[in-house]
This record gives sequence, structure tokens and C-alpha cells, in this order.
Amino acid sequence: MGGIAAGPVGSSEDEGGKFVRVFRGVAGSRRREAGSVLAAGSAMTVIMAATMGAALPPGAPSVPSTSPSVPHENYGNVGDIPKCRPGHVCAAVAYDGKYHVFDFYRYGTYRLSNWRGRGALVNEQAGGAAARIYDRSGAETACVAAGTATAGADWNRAAKIKLTTVRC
Repeated sequence: MGGIAAGPVGSSEDEGGKFVRVFRGVAGSRRREAGSVLAAGSAMTVIMAATMGAALPPGAPSVPSTSPSVPHENYGNVGDIPKCRPGHVCAAVAYDGKYHVFDFYRYGTYRLSNWRGRGALVNEQAGGAAARIYDRSGAETACVAAGTATAGADWNRAAKIKLTTVRC
């Protein structure tokens, strides 16, 4: 996937069938690649690219979930997604024309079920706390340091998210 431009807060554009959203924060003008790490906090720009489509037919994959379960909200309009709260890690997954935003708070490992496509992971924890993404073989595929975010997380490969005190 080519670069995704960060635009004014609340902007969106259609780029090759992908819906692009700049989450709340200070906008940047530099081009970013999907999967790049971005600064978080008051100057955070997080870009989410997710394939959006029509309603799913009967027998389609189940709704994304975690185990243990964490609070999550569904947003039909990407502009309604709030900024991740301080001390939390938030992950956004596109599903059935909506965005499912999961709010992780406690350290531990969370199994992911039915997470597909690409999304964003925002780490608003403090200090050296990290959020790690693991694939089905147990290999770490991404480590998001406190105060940063990653755009273009590959949820197709992801099997677990782990919140830890160990730095990236």
C-alpha cells in the first residue's frame, strides 16, 4: 500500500478503496507509510486505513472480539471515534461497515478473534509500558511504545495483543 497523507483533523479521503481517517490530534503534513509509528499524546496523529464494504451476507465471519473481554464500542462514522484515554491502549478494527474500537487497560495478554483487515493501535500508557502484537505462531509482529501509535496494523496475522511494563 502506498503512503497515506496525514491531513487536517477530521479529514478523510478515499484512496484506492480504502477509507482513511485522521484520528483526533494535531495534524501533520508529512506522508506516512501504513504500519509506521507516530507520536502520541497532545500532538498525536493516528491514521487508520480499513477496508469498508457493504453489509456482510449471512454466514459471514463473526464480530471481532477479545478474550478476556475488554470494553469496546462500535462507531458507524469514523469521525465519532474518540481519542484513546490516558493510561489505555486502543485498537480499531473495521467490520461490517463500522469501526469496532477496543479499550485495553490492564496488563496481560488478550486473544483476538475475528480481527480482519488493517487498523490502528494507539498506546496512551505512560513510561516504558508497551503494547505488543503477536501472530498465530507466537512471533511478535509489532511493539508500540508508550506515547506512540501504529497505523496499518495487520489484523489478519494478529492473534494476541499484550500490554506489558517491558519496554519495546
